[in-house]
Amino acid sequence: MSDLADLTATELLGLFASKEATPIDAVQACQARIDAVDGKLNAVLVNLGEQALVEAEASTARWAGGTAGPLDGIPFGLKDIVSSEGVTTTGGSALFKDNVPMTDAALATRLKAAGGILLAKLHTFEFACGGAENRTFGPCHNPWDLDRTTGGSSSGSGAAVAAGEVTLAIGTDTGGSIRIPAAYCGITGIKATYGRVPRHGVMGLSWTLDHAGPMTRSVADAALMLGVIAGYDERDSTSSKRAVPDYAPSIGAPVGGMVIGRPRGWFEDQIQPEMIDALEAAVAQYESMGVQVVDVDLPDVDLWDVAAWSVMYPEALSYHEAHVYDVENRDAMGAGMLAASPYVHAVDYLRGLRYRRIAQGQLEVAMRGISALIVPGASSVAPPLSSISDTGNSADWLISATRTSIPFNYTGNPGLCLPSGLAGGLPTSIQLVGRPHDEASLFALGSAYQAVTDFHLARPSMLAGV
Repeated sequence: MSDLADLTATELLGLFASKEATPIDAVQACQARIDAVDGKLNAVLVNLGEQALVEAEASTARWAGGTAGPLDGIPFGLKDIVSSEGVTTTGGSALFKDNVPMTDAALATRLKAAGGILLAKLHTFEFACGGAENRTFGPCHNPWDLDRTTGGSSSGSGAAVAAGEVTLAIGTDTGGSIRIPAAYCGITGIKATYGRVPRHGVMGLSWTLDHAGPMTRSVADAALMLGVIAGYDERDSTSSKRAVPDYAPSIGAPVGGMVIGRPRGWFEDQIQPEMIDALEAAVAQYESMGVQVVDVDLPDVDLWDVAAWSVMYPEALSYHEAHVYDVENRDAMGAGMLAASPYVHAVDYLRGLRYRRIAQGQLEVAMRGISALIVPGASSVAPPLSSISDTGNSADWLISATRTSIPFNYTGNPGLCLPSGLAGGLPTSIQLVGRPHDEASLFALGSAYQAVTDFHLARPSMLAGV
């Protein structure tokens, strides 16, 4: 049997059902992986191994008794801006190093109710907007190359899933913070439609752009996890009251005859050639599967990018204005954002909010008759930590890194990031962008791609012999 730490949640659930493995085995395997590699990665901020083993024993009993839930026995991690009852939640900052929430975030409650086992709180940039060097906890390292970034701000979630420290993780995404670490670390990540996943108990950065969602090793796992955490929560006024569909039928559904749109221009300008090559190969793969790929026009997408930043800055200041007095002690990227935020005029912020509906309308027109758009998952492979350190060009990196992701935080459309191969030993990626509330089409297209490719099965070389 393969090391349980390297299996998907779907595979583990099958083994639990057939009694070939137990949740105790899975937790022990992930804990052994943390012990073996996290000294190099720094993805885990709080290790809950002892508590997780107790919960694994209870989960094993539920499997034996026929009462297991949809994620019963699956080890998961939470980005450390997600509240966890009785467990430190720091937001990646020294300001909250002693913060112990009294309640779980809504999505954490749902994961636990489904039988998931919280094994770790995971590294994040400070306030989910810091740079490569977290001055409180140090940098998180990419398991594909320890000298490179995992991206952010769901840095620990990307690294931990890629390295097998947890089977599933929660990330959050304001400008790409699920999809960029997923792209850099060679895993699957989905930012669902705005409001699909409630954000109660999640530290905010920009309330009209923030999302939370799954980071996994397969599309099937992403669909399973999203089905558990999605749905209305009355404590989050932005959460959608739409019924959550059953995503399971989308996995393995036929995709022949579906149409994918390919926007050019903005999504290919200033993009590393390796990412364009990966996109071309993915387009050819889809066409070989009977999917039609057509060019579409998004003429004003550059304005979506500008508008998104004009919204994010003042909303971040609103959340964190109490910390501006101490800005010199914050991580450089977050400090730069807070320091610049007062200079965004109210009229520009309001224009950014008003223009969103125009952008959404343009995207709606472009996607008529189309199931999804296909764009690069990120603008490059993971860059060296040294090139985006707090003393370097971290702001330039952030603008570049979010180029293919932040437009869809602004419009609120769902985006699914998939590994699409390796370039120079580092993961490349693609992103499928769907119509609002149509994650099902993304799961169908994504699972079809993973059925005929093995890119999502690749594992970092540092795991060899572990």
